[in-house]
Amino acid sequence: MHPGYFLAVSLQPLEDVRDQVRARLNLLDVIQQHVRLRKAGREWVGLCPFHDEKTPSFSVNEQLQSWYCFGCQRGGDVFKFVELREKVTFPEALRILAEMAGVEMPERSGHDQARTRLKRRILELNSLAVQYYEYVLHTTPAGEAGRTLLEKRGVGEHMARRFGLGYAPGGANFASYLARRQRSLADAEAAGLVRRGQDFFQHRLVVPIRDERGQTLAFTGRTVLSDEVRKYVNTPETPAYFKGRVLFALDLARAEIERLGHAVLMEGQFDVIVAHQFGVGNAVASSGTALTEEQLNLLKRFTDQVVLSFDNDAAGRAAASRAIEAAQAQSLRTRVLRLPGDAKDPDEFLRAGGSWDSVLKAAPTGWEYLLREAIGDRSATTPSDLELALRDGNAVLARIDDPAMRDQYRQEAALWLGIDERLWVYQPPKRGATRPQPAANQAPTRENRLDGQAVGKKLSRTLGYLVQVLAVRPEVLERIRATLNLADLEGDDRVAYLHMVETLQRGGLEALGRELTGFPPELEGLVRKAWAAPPPSVSDDVVDDVVRRIARSARARRKRGIIAGLAEAERLGDRERVAALEAEWRQLNGWT
Repeated sequence: MHPGYFLAVSLQPLEDVRDQVRARLNLLDVIQQHVRLRKAGREWVGLCPFHDEKTPSFSVNEQLQSWYCFGCQRGGDVFKFVELREKVTFPEALRILAEMAGVEMPERSGHDQARTRLKRRILELNSLAVQYYEYVLHTTPAGEAGRTLLEKRGVGEHMARRFGLGYAPGGANFASYLARRQRSLADAEAAGLVRRGQDFFQHRLVVPIRDERGQTLAFTGRTVLSDEVRKYVNTPETPAYFKGRVLFALDLARAEIERLGHAVLMEGQFDVIVAHQFGVGNAVASSGTALTEEQLNLLKRFTDQVVLSFDNDAAGRAAASRAIEAAQAQSLRTRVLRLPGDAKDPDEFLRAGGSWDSVLKAAPTGWEYLLREAIGDRSATTPSDLELALRDGNAVLARIDDPAMRDQYRQEAALWLGIDERLWVYQPPKRGATRPQPAANQAPTRENRLDGQAVGKKLSRTLGYLVQVLAVRPEVLERIRATLNLADLEGDDRVAYLHMVETLQRGGLEALGRELTGFPPELEGLVRKAWAAPPPSVSDDVVDDVVRRIARSARARRKRGIIAGLAEAERLGDRERVAALEAEWRQLNGWT
């Protein structure tokens, strides 16, 4: 479901879902699915999943259901962890965790509820299908044809299992299997796995199509029969699967994409499987569809650079041209990988022993690739060639949105063509020409739902220490309230202190843990840091000393204000104001 859907749903049901998820899921269990942790006193520690480090600085407090990293200084609850891990907004994180916890999201109508339940059943059937087809491929005589095809394509068993590949023999084997397990054939038909009582996939190698979290949404079937007209067939779109919103193998490639700083986008699924077999672990595919905005937005969660490696033919070049402009609209940088020799696609190039690192190093940027294609082998010494080169080159330049970048490429293109850059005059497109625009509706971010005033990185060190004391020793609140003059706090310090006081008065540490995600970010970070590593001293004497420091700072601040006010009043000759400020000075110093 698209994140924007949540805008149409009232807030209260979502708050209820959030509370149910919190009650059912243990933060430690969720994090341990992704991070190896060890017990260290009250805390669990491990290597932070959000930045590179060799010494563990990531801490989880199971009792308070809070995590914090002393290295990158990020922290949060279970929702924040999933937001950062999956690179999604809060509503999407809520949906992911609700599915994990078995909590139903609020729907707008009975139709939506029925569709959501069907989606859940389809996902369960898909998971069952993966197990069935894998079993047939790897352990039965019927899977021999599939194993032979994989051997021909250079795909070993380890990689086949990594991608969940399977084999579908002829007949109604899977349909019978479902019937024996008392599963609904109507649901299987809705999932695209069964048609009129027969298996949809027959005599085909079966490739699961998974989302970025590894859920199987659909399948592709590749025939093993030489006389089959349809080489590939796909399950249809279902409530669980929209092909323009999925990138094949992103669940397997995402870590390498982040590590290497770029994704490699290919056309076919077997291109990607073979690429992973040969060590190109950041390869994904659009699965034969035209690259969509949703797919590019998926990639943006993990990188800002895409290397295009499409088929080495006219269709592949046209697809690369469209992808470069689509990527620009989503602020993604592109490079285009050119396969040397007769290799028609990445699969063939890699299996022939081609050097991936060499072609990657030589890959031009997307716009350089298009400009060089436009210029071709035309010669600047021939007037007709020069005219065509300038015309086609300007058509490419017109697609570059950034004027400075456009002019840089104009100068470089003149150099490639062998003319003085002053002779290449850019001709802008005619008025009225339309340009692709990014989507205007943006999904709600977690920051949109922060309550109260925002607090930047401006809290005083003294107030920050007081906040951390309250986070680990809330019973000291009344002592602080009895001695701290609220007027001694100003700006962000005052806002942060009041957040803590009001929350602790409502329900102590339980309320603080429940409401912390709605706090201003800096304040939330201070609390979580205290939970991960309490302040060195939280005694009554320390609390009293902190309050005295706040009072001294406030007094010094007021003195500076009086001095500045006196200078201004004397300059203006305002004797009444001078007298009032002098009286305030005497009172402040205890002279009256």
